[in-house]
Amino acid sequence: MAEQPKKFLEVLYRTDDGDVVGLAACAGFELGEWRYKKFADHLINWLPHFALKKEEIERIGSENPLDLLKEAAYRIFTEEAGKKRGEIGELLLHILCVTEYRAAAFATRVFYKMRSNDQVTGFDSTLVTVEEETGDIELWLGEAKFYTDTKAAISAALTSLKGHLDAGFLEESKILIGPKIEPSAPGYEKLQWLFDGGSKLDEIVKRIVIPVLVASESEAAKCYADNPEGYSDIVVEEFEYVTGRFEAAQSELNVRIVVIYVPLLSKTLLEDRFIEKLGILK
Repeated sequence: MAEQPKKFLEVLYRTDDGDVVGLAACAGFELGEWRYKKFADHLINWLPHFALKKEEIERIGSENPLDLLKEAAYRIFTEEAGKKRGEIGELLLHILCVTEYRAAAFATRVFYKMRSNDQVTGFDSTLVTVEEETGDIELWLGEAKFYTDTKAAISAALTSLKGHLDAGFLEESKILIGPKIEPSAPGYEKLQWLFDGGSKLDEIVKRIVIPVLVASESEAAKCYADNPEGYSDIVVEEFEYVTGRFEAAQSELNVRIVVIYVPLLSKTLLEDRFIEKLGILK
């Protein structure tokens, strides 16, 4: 089986205590320059693990890596979709949940319609974690915001979460996700039982964890050249601001939220580089 790409993002801060937990991770700087080119390369390298099924990933070898990379890119991204629908954020959310929280995908790229005929919406990740000793599972149903402005990203995430966790939406999710659970997924039998038509939504809700990715332009990153020694401390302050905004939502929604904050120097630089690299795969 093809191994996952090596870790690239550096975790600057992590907390597993407090009202809202999570981490701050960044691409870092090299010779004073933000590593956005290597960041974009890292995202591209993760495409097969994000978009393909396990059996397809297992077919990756020395003779076909480019073919499967192209297939993954084709399924998920177009130039306009990458800029308008936030798939870069979804990919980044997936990477950090898998590498830092040992989550695994249980349904590949699930989208479903919510309340209208012209907008396809859904959770941005369908991941599961399994407790080794007990076999208990948690559903990591995530939300990703890849924005220029941090406050706007948080507001958009909060609005999405409130819509995703109402009974009608969860029932739709249950119906549409159930048939798409991969047989190779960890905790497959429990997942099948959870998403069975006869099971109660209460069983799903009590197992939900919401990882929320906020990837946005950061004052810490913009000030790095003038104050490299203080960079980590400022990122921690930004992370604490983000987590603070989700504390009330966690109490109101009665689910556990895990905040993942990724400070960017320039959303446009990363986005354009990613689209450029993606174009090579067409």
